[in-house]
Amino acid sequence: MDRLVKTLLFSSFLLLSLFSTTSYAQTQNCSAFAFRNNQNFATCNPLPLLNSVLHWTYHSDNHTVDLAYRHRGVTDSDWVAWGLNINGGRMVGTQCLVAFKNSSGQIQAYTAPIADYLTQLRQGSLSFNVPRIEAEFSNNEYIIFASLELPSGRTSFKQVWQNG
Repeated sequence: MDRLVKTLLFSSFLLLSLFSTTSYAQTQNCSAFAFRNNQNFATCNPLPLLNSVLHWTYHSDNHTVDLAYRHRGVTDSDWVAWGLNINGGRMVGTQCLVAFKNSSGQIQAYTAPIADYLTQLRQGSLSFNVPRIEAEFSNNEYIIFASLELPSGRTSFKQVWQNG
């Protein structure tokens, strides 16, 4: 009897592990995400912290990238930001894309360069052109869509992301 109970417990644990692993893997399969505007991206990377995913397509012919930054687990009273530091590896110097719900109740997206550690994410021009930026909020998730014109000859940058 003791052996039967142990076998049943082990089998139950194994089945639960398989189901939870499958469920976890499915939530991490970011390439299956369907955007409401039917956009598709060549690559997507789940970011290691803050329930965030970066979808992107790089166009080598003109050094541009189209991206969607998704940040889950937030409310519409939060803000989210994602950025690139094209010249270093720290927060200072990062060129950010920011989204929040403004006082009119509209979701707003804008660019904000970070010049020091006391940043207030004030709207401003970045060190590279951003011809398109927009955002949406649904189901406790912000999504920032943008097109960036990156410096030619560079394909590797440091990125940062945050919410508050």
